[in-house]
Amino acid sequence: MAKQEKLVPLAGSERRPPTEARETGVPDPGERIRISVLLRPRSRLEELASGKEMDSTLPRERQYLTREEFDAQYGADPADVTKVEAFAHQHDLTVVETTFAERTVVLSGTIAALSAAFGVKLANYEYREGTFREHTGPVMIPSDLAGVVEGVFGFDNRPQARPLFR
Repeated sequence: MAKQEKLVPLAGSERRPPTEARETGVPDPGERIRISVLLRPRSRLEELASGKEMDSTLPRERQYLTREEFDAQYGADPADVTKVEAFAHQHDLTVVETTFAERTVVLSGTIAALSAAFGVKLANYEYREGTFREHTGPVMIPSDLAGVVEGVFGFDNRPQARPLFR
């Protein structure tokens, strides 16, 4: 069982269903889903793009980072990953995958467990393009993960784009 922790809203995570959508009920709390937790980089990527070398040096004369160097400099910090994994285990969630270069930790669990862990209320909706699951309001994270977690994705399954065929 998870310990009581102070939850804070994750900036930018607020959602509202489309105005034409109609709520049709709640998702099955026992359904297993996966979510992705995006972590902060060790160093800001703006530092990489603001180098003096970018202004004055021809591309063929520049020094480029290897993948390993990029991961070490701009990937997820192992301490941040450890914090997210500990949070997941406290809430009976499974860590499916961790990718340091992408700064992502993929978690799996039941809708009930994930909703409780992240303080979200999920609902099913129906609209002209089909049905989907979405949360309203912000995703909540423990205060000790504020600044560490930049995004939580996967609670919603509404298509975000559609193909435009010519």
